[in-house]
Amino acid sequence: MTDAYHILKVALDVPLDRVFDYKTDKANTQIGQYVAVPFGARKMIGVVVGISDTSAIESKKLKSIIRLDPEVIFDELSFKLFQFCSQYYHYPLGQTILSAVPSRLKKLNTKAMAKKYLYRLTPKAIELGVDQLPPRQTILKRIVMALIDANLLDESSLRSISSAWKKSIKTLHEMGWVEKEEVILDDKVYTQAPVPLLNNDQQEAFDEIIKTKQGFKAWLLYGITGSGKTEVYIRLIEEALKKEHAQVLVLVPEINLTPQLESRFRSRFEKNMLVTLHSHLTDNERLTHWRLAKEGQAQIVIGTRLSVFTPMPHLSLIIIDEEHDASFKQQEGLRYHARDVAIFRAKSENIPIVMGTATPSLETWFNATNTKDNKKFGFLKLTLRAVKDSALPEIKCIDIAKSSVTKGFSPYLIDAIRDRLNKKEQSLIFINRRGFAPVLLCSSCQWTGRCHRCSSRLVVHLNQKRLRCHHCGHDEKMPQQCPSCGNTDLYPTGLGTQRIEETLKEFFPEARILRVDRDSTRTKEALNDLFLKMKHREIDILIGTQMLSKGHDFPHLSLVGVLDTDQALYSPDFRASERLFSQLMQVSGRAGRANIKGEVYIQTAFPNHPIFEALKTHDYEYFANELLKERKLAELSPFTFLVLLKAEAHQLSHVMEFLKDAMIHAQKLSTHVTVYNPVRPIMERLKGMERAQLVLQASSRVALQKLLDDWVPYLREIKLGQKVKWVVDVDPLEF
Repeated sequence: MTDAYHILKVALDVPLDRVFDYKTDKANTQIGQYVAVPFGARKMIGVVVGISDTSAIESKKLKSIIRLDPEVIFDELSFKLFQFCSQYYHYPLGQTILSAVPSRLKKLNTKAMAKKYLYRLTPKAIELGVDQLPPRQTILKRIVMALIDANLLDESSLRSISSAWKKSIKTLHEMGWVEKEEVILDDKVYTQAPVPLLNNDQQEAFDEIIKTKQGFKAWLLYGITGSGKTEVYIRLIEEALKKEHAQVLVLVPEINLTPQLESRFRSRFEKNMLVTLHSHLTDNERLTHWRLAKEGQAQIVIGTRLSVFTPMPHLSLIIIDEEHDASFKQQEGLRYHARDVAIFRAKSENIPIVMGTATPSLETWFNATNTKDNKKFGFLKLTLRAVKDSALPEIKCIDIAKSSVTKGFSPYLIDAIRDRLNKKEQSLIFINRRGFAPVLLCSSCQWTGRCHRCSSRLVVHLNQKRLRCHHCGHDEKMPQQCPSCGNTDLYPTGLGTQRIEETLKEFFPEARILRVDRDSTRTKEALNDLFLKMKHREIDILIGTQMLSKGHDFPHLSLVGVLDTDQALYSPDFRASERLFSQLMQVSGRAGRANIKGEVYIQTAFPNHPIFEALKTHDYEYFANELLKERKLAELSPFTFLVLLKAEAHQLSHVMEFLKDAMIHAQKLSTHVTVYNPVRPIMERLKGMERAQLVLQASSRVALQKLLDDWVPYLREIKLGQKVKWVVDVDPLEF
């Protein structure tokens, strides 16, 4: 190869498990730079993952790069992380890397970072108070209330309050109510919010973790709801940031957990650069925050699962809040689990990682309580509630088989809600389903609306008078008469958030009721409004789905009513009982978090089920250990390791033939891996595609990975695979 140019190994966003050689005469090229290259008839953006003086391709056939971006987007440690994910999850390296960086960065020569500002109320605003604002200035009021709660807000937080925030901030500034300051970097930590005293459990957990000042160790911080895990996180971050240039990564499972955590952190880390990374940011905001982290300026990064890949040159600590949450598992593209990737990253960078939850995943619980290597995995317990004299809520099961239920509500639950209204306390009605009702039913022939593209029923959305598929998004007008028999007596059956809302308005016409689900919180402002209204007691009854079951602190909420839980008790998914217990434990923790007694009413036809017996005593440990016994007998996770091969096509015969070929070849590759026959999933058809899957199971992760190394390349070569869309899911959570 001539000395006139170098060979660049370029990873591209294509479904091919290889890199591509290109030539360049640029002498200062580095691994991690973005590059534009010709690829067939297209121009593509790739990333340099290797530099060489030789290539297996003839020099005259080598194509030259088109452009090279001067910015290096990842370092050696980040590249090691990408390689691990590509190899472990058996996903092409180029797609792995390019799925983990901000989309705005994929355009070469992106603009430099804009200045970042924080906004605060002036002493004048604090003295006058929000009541002095004109009554109709609702956006101004929302911003002022948010600033009272958070002390400082950045532009992203203000945008989540209102898309018209700039005009409102300008008005408040002209009134002398708001001042802004450019973010100060590398300043010392000082705290303005009151610092609570740690109780004995919190202090012991903090002391134990900081003993491991150097090196990798994974800690499970297991604490009952309201036990003050967040305060332990804050103290650990304070300790970590004492080290010069140190950075901390905090992972949360969902976007809606970010605002409250961010507000609390900002009030304690007022002079530390804190950025967030999640999908509600604009492309430019995400790129700016990502660069601040990459350049070491952002000392604290709070983000959802994709943030685990954020390059941070001085990373000193990783914290995972609600580690059990299934949202940490990506279900499309690179099917990684952010918790597992974070543990690998912590080990690679030789730093501690802390995983906090009231209901650990069984995998983490098993690792923490059964490990023989205490140097690698630690277990810490918080058994006291952080607020003094605050007790765990009392959990009661209402036997709906013995109680007259009216429109989904037993008289016991109705009386409990009425009691809270009289006491000026708040109630949460929890149902794990959105929409007006599951199905529209014909009273004559029992016809129900079904999606023509999926094997699922259409859900009634009464406000829009539409039927909608929650799987593929198909939407149609609600019929006036039965398409099957012509009967006009069509009625919604089952429970849903919209129907519950209407029922509660009938029972309690004077109550202030708010429904919160993904239908009612599609705007950025809606969720932020909820927190403020709950805090300022502008809501009496909150109706919510699983998005409200975790992480939120409502100090005046004393009652939780849980409807429609029984469908999960006998699910074919072996993780269903674990998820149900976790969800019910989490939602129960919303009740009585301050100095008021909390109660939880669970309506069920099976009040003596072991799940409810364990819930009544808040005994996660007993329940988890019983589940582990069942999993061990059944040879399921965490005692074995699973891989799921999912396939879909327009014709079922193509799917089954492909999976049968895959099964036979897998059986030939290893006698240490069990290969099960192809089966149809619960959702047999989705978006017009016929679906089936097969499972691989092994007691050895090494044996399973060894098989995959040979099996996945074979799958790519199956001719029928061109007619079948297939994916390999390592450590699957959904079947």
